[in-house]
Amino acid sequence: MPARKNKYCPRQFNASVPATQCKKAPVQTGPLIKIMKKIKHIFKKDGVETEVKPERWVWGVIYQDGKELHQFGKDGTFHQIGEVDQDRISMAVLYRYGNMKKRIDLPWSPGMRIIHKYRNFVFDIGTPQERKVKVYIFGYKKGEQYHFNYVLPDDRIIQSPEDNVEITKFGI
Repeated sequence: MPARKNKYCPRQFNASVPATQCKKAPVQTGPLIKIMKKIKHIFKKDGVETEVKPERWVWGVIYQDGKELHQFGKDGTFHQIGEVDQDRISMAVLYRYGNMKKRIDLPWSPGMRIIHKYRNFVFDIGTPQERKVKVYIFGYKKGEQYHFNYVLPDDRIIQSPEDNVEITKFGI
């Protein structure tokens, strides 16, 4: 059955429906999310301040003493993964910005090192259907062992010991 005009129908699940017949799903916003959107996050380096827009998925760590460090801090500070004291971590977390219920928790053990990066893809380059996709990658290395969590644009999570998963086979 063809989709009705303005019906939410993500293309990754129904590629036969033209994008012009779909609309974005409604976004639920509560008071916390509205407050978080008002915070300006600042990255400071060499005396220069730069505003950084929050990502959809962001990292955080909980240290053994209970203190936390978040990529986009509540005080408006932007932190880089290199600032994390990896030897003091109790748990590493990747969570949906504004919704801590959508998250990946990694309990920590000695010798683990955080892996956090993005992969940007462009499909159908140079055509009217050109689209850009960001995949968030979060995991760890311990000795020669790796574990990667790939968060796809529809928030599905793919797990792999490999750093080069062919994500196109997941219909993005």
